[in-house]
Amino acid sequence: METPVVIFAYNRPAHVQRLMKSLLLNPEAKDCPLYVFIDGAKNPDDTKPKEVMMSLEGSKNFSSANIIKRERNIGLAQNIIQGLNEVFELYDRAIVLEDDLIATPHFLRFMISALGHYEHTNAWSIAGYTPPVSLPGNYPYTTYPIMRNCSWGWATWRNRWQMVDWEVSDFKDFISDAAQRKAFDLSGSDLSAMLLKQQTGEIGSWSIRFCYSGFKHQMPTIYPVQSFIINGGADGSGSNVSATHKYDTNIFEELGEIKFCNNLDINPLILESFRKTYNCSLIRRIINWWKRKRYIAL
Repeated sequence: METPVVIFAYNRPAHVQRLMKSLLLNPEAKDCPLYVFIDGAKNPDDTKPKEVMMSLEGSKNFSSANIIKRERNIGLAQNIIQGLNEVFELYDRAIVLEDDLIATPHFLRFMISALGHYEHTNAWSIAGYTPPVSLPGNYPYTTYPIMRNCSWGWATWRNRWQMVDWEVSDFKDFISDAAQRKAFDLSGSDLSAMLLKQQTGEIGSWSIRFCYSGFKHQMPTIYPVQSFIINGGADGSGSNVSATHKYDTNIFEELGEIKFCNNLDINPLILESFRKTYNCSLIRRIINWWKRKRYIAL
């Protein structure tokens, strides 16, 4: 079964070239169709999207290459939603990356294997990245489940993608329900605040809406215990992550037998460690509380 690799890019040709080189160190790349969706320029003088197209020389090393350049700038969220809608018309699964990521040589093997293993389970998506987590002693598996998606090198299936309510039609009920907010925020105290910012137009995020749909359906994302992705966008060049070492993590230098966890119940010890990466500071929690109270009062 073919598994396409889908890349979303905009104006960072050097990052795209670095990502392509890293993917081609994966032996499985030659068997994967490649789709690259390049967002359009924001103004006529912006030549970066054209430079991105020129940086895709390695695309011929995939089983096929499909390069789609948008005629106008539609933003990352819409580029991803529209792009994956198009891909899922042709395939029932996809591996997705943004241009600032670096794949390790075992990334595609893990993602393809996990898509096959978890396809007929309650899993929502597959993560290629994991924050640093503390595991219970003698934890025997290569994977663990968490009720939060990962947007840094990930994969899912057509039938999960089609379950997403991009309008978040029940948002007003959710944001007014303290129990629901608390449950959503178990995987990081930033989640409900991020969804509020999305719905009020403060940010434009496909990922938080995808995450919320997974939560509503109680379908967890499957994470590896060490990462197959390096976030090269934490260098200050991206629009969503500033320069930081917060997301540095251990990677799989070698990959032997993949031992998939089949119990998709969330381990409370792993969850407590996981959420520390994403929990908000006290000041940020106060600001988010005020924003929520103001929204509910409207």
